[in-house]
Amino acid sequence: MRNGILTALVLVAGSSFAFAESGSASTSSRSSFVKEQAYEEMMRVGEQVDVVQANVEALSDRLGRLEGGKGEIAAIKSEIESLRADIASVRREMGRMREEITRDLTKKIVDISKTMRPSPPPQDRAPVYTGAVKEYRVIKGDTLSLIAQAFGTTVQKLREINSLKTDVLQVGQRILVPRN
Repeated sequence: MRNGILTALVLVAGSSFAFAESGSASTSSRSSFVKEQAYEEMMRVGEQVDVVQANVEALSDRLGRLEGGKGEIAAIKSEIESLRADIASVRREMGRMREEITRDLTKKIVDISKTMRPSPPPQDRAPVYTGAVKEYRVIKGDTLSLIAQAFGTTVQKLREINSLKTDVLQVGQRILVPRN
């Protein structure tokens, strides 16, 4: 029973932490702190569940001994009913604790996720030209098309090499062209 509860808590907490870890360096240290707090809380809850589970087992053992033992039937039946009531009470308490723990952890995870900001998506980068290049200085009347023809390349290749977003060139601007 305890393993199932802890597994569920770790899965719920893990998804939030994975989200939280994608943030900045300061978010990372906060995430580590929050992870440590969540781990301690889960360990505390695990200890409480162990105590409740031990109580259930002790009551179940008593019930088994009474059902198999000899003695007055009326007293045994009364004890059995008392034990059944105790077990039912412990199970209700476990259910209440489980709901409370789930509610508290869910609230903490929601609060944490509200404070965490996802990192922006990576910028698309243009491919990097790796061939040999030389520098060319733009003169009056030059266009990317004319320069591409003069150096036996394409306008697209010139854009890639120089990371140009437009075809506009300025007189005196230095651009890289493929070496022939």
